Amino acid sequence: MSETRFFGLRIEEVLRRLAEYARDAERRGAKAVVLIGSLARGDYTAFSDADIVIIVEHDHRRPIDRIAEYIDPTLPVDLEPRVYTVNELRAMARQGARLVNEIIGGVLLAGDGQVVEELKGLYAAAPQERP
Repeated sequence: MSETRFFGLRIEEVLRRLAEYARDAERRGAKAVVLIGSLARGDYTAFSDADIVIIVEHDHRRPIDRIAEYIDPTLPVDLEPRVYTVNELRAMARQGARLVNEIIGGVLLAGDGQVVEELKGLYAAAPQERP
């Protein structure tokens, strides 16, 4: 007889832990931490990861080199952090980048909501990317 296994995502626990993670990132200098992707939209599955955008004031390193300090293997979901400076995101917003649209529609987990509001205004005035 075969056994059927069901996978589930305890979303309340995941969101609670992500909020703790975001507050810790804020204490370490992040201006804002925003959840994007399927968890933010609500169309997640048991196998979804957490797509997080961490907004910092300044960082001279390449965005890919910033990620390591924000990895947390103790979270109940895989974490996919992206770390951008305010100025990098402003430039993306002016170009109508889809990532900025996801940030605007995402869930602010911690930090300064004014940063997201500024991006919203810049994005609204920009030409939009086409698929």
